[in-house]
Amino acid sequence: MPQNPATDPLDADPVDADPFGEDLFADDLHTGDPIDAEPVTPAPQGPDQTDRVIIAAAEEIGTGCPCDLIVVDDATGELTAYALESVAEHEDAVVLSWTSSLTLATTLKERFAAQIESGRLRVPAGPETISLEQAAAQVEGHLLVLMRLPKAVHALEDRARRLAAAVRVSGQSGLEIVAGGRVKHMTRAQNDALATVFSEVRASRGIGKSRALIATELRESVAAPAALESAARVAVRGQQRELALRATGAVFGGAGADAGSRLLLGALDRAVAAGELGTPEAPVASAVDLGCGNGLMTAYLAAALPETAVLGSDAEADAVSSARATLAANHLERKGVEVTWDDALSRVTDASVDLVLLNPPFHDGTAVDATLVQGLLDTAARVLRPGGQLWFVHNSHLRYRTEVERRVGSVRQRSRDRRFTVLSAVR
Repeated sequence: MPQNPATDPLDADPVDADPFGEDLFADDLHTGDPIDAEPVTPAPQGPDQTDRVIIAAAEEIGTGCPCDLIVVDDATGELTAYALESVAEHEDAVVLSWTSSLTLATTLKERFAAQIESGRLRVPAGPETISLEQAAAQVEGHLLVLMRLPKAVHALEDRARRLAAAVRVSGQSGLEIVAGGRVKHMTRAQNDALATVFSEVRASRGIGKSRALIATELRESVAAPAALESAARVAVRGQQRELALRATGAVFGGAGADAGSRLLLGALDRAVAAGELGTPEAPVASAVDLGCGNGLMTAYLAAALPETAVLGSDAEADAVSSARATLAANHLERKGVEVTWDDALSRVTDASVDLVLLNPPFHDGTAVDATLVQGLLDTAARVLRPGGQLWFVHNSHLRYRTEVERRVGSVRQRSRDRRFTVLSAVR
């Protein structure tokens, strides 16, 4: 009998005392100063607890094969491996493993190169982004989707709506989602989000401290996916201007204007208005927003530097689509303004950029990763021309000045408050 998603007993099995968990994405979260640690792609270790609960729930409801399977945002590669094993006896079945993360997509392509070569697995991995609904629309038959629960509830609803849109467009026979996570990060709002798309949402039995939500019975009428909308007032060449912001999927920060970006843009605009960045004789020819997120800083660059070639770049497809939507909402699309799905500006020539803006992340999904800033600083140093500038914002209680100076060049503090510090560095 279908259960009411609003009252589904998430706590039927023993779990953490705090079912809501801490906010891993708080502005003040930090990890310490990353020093020279080289990121290493771990070898496959087998399914973790969350993978196991997703797999168990999938086996409980059945894959319905012969069919194709979809895996979304596979953090370990083990859900993709399970899906491939599940369809191994069905020679025409295909697995689609879609992820917003270019880093994860590249890792999946390397691990499952043979299955991709044989046509049994599809992993969209650039250079252009392919939306989840576009990728899923190419999958045949009843759609069973295995995925991890995204941190943000709106991202879960967005994923579900995009999958439902794929079913509607392609005329597939149905849709079921098995989405797992750690119980301390799960809330009943996730049930409600899935209930906007499915008439039945229930929790699986727990495995350790992980559990899955099982969503079945696709509703006849499902709202189309839509970007979150917001706006921020920022100074553009000394004049206050409202910039519209858009966010799709699991883009970091949603449609908000985070405090670090605001502080950086305030300091940068004072420098722009004072003529510190570029002159009529030597204008800023190219500027990059490295890790563009929802596109706030990309939009500022396009507005404040109308003659400059502007690039927003991010390794998350959700961020790329969000930044493009933000530019469109502000009518800032023009020749020379571009947003790319790219890792470490791999398509940008060395020593070719005049200005790089960087508001770095400290997390990879829900995991803290202290190596992210180090790699981004190295990327900025590589692409900046001699005399080019990096503008960088970080948590005020961290000690990044020496690290930035060592990797990029001479450093100047531009702004500081209780939480954040803005530095500029000349290459």
